[in-house]
Amino acid sequence: MIANLLYAILALAACVSLGLFSYNRHTREHNELAPRMVPWIMIAMGSLATSFMLVVHLVNLLGFETGNR
Repeated sequence: MIANLLYAILALAACVSLGLFSYNRHTREHNELAPRMVPWIMIAMGSLATSFMLVVHLVNLLGFETGNR
């Protein structure tokens, strides 16, 4: 149980940091003629969705039921 909480918290921290990094890269000024090759906003939104799922998973690990069963 403790290992599952630790893994979920570490994954949440990694998703949040990747989301913040990619959002920062997306909003940075771009003056070159060539397009950006990495879709940073898609990575940021994917990290946000994954972070939300990890928060729900953490709540479930703490003993609260979030689904309809």
